[in-house]
Amino acid sequence: MDLNNWGQPNHKISWKHEKSGSEHDGTWTAIVYVDDKECGRGKGKTKREAEEAAAKQALEVVQPPQQQ
Repeated sequence: MDLNNWGQPNHKISWKHEKSGSEHDGTWTAIVYVDDKECGRGKGKTKREAEEAAAKQALEVVQPPQQQ
């Protein structure tokens, strides 16, 4: 499940992006907030990689696996 699909229309999802390192060999960090609470943080060589890692982490926080 995609984080945006999960969050709409009941939750506010926002992002913060940071880039460190050189322009050609930098690392992106993406932080995702759900209802103004940090729920995920991811790093990657591209902004999209960082967002995907953060979204995956956030989904694990907001939708923990069901126990069997």
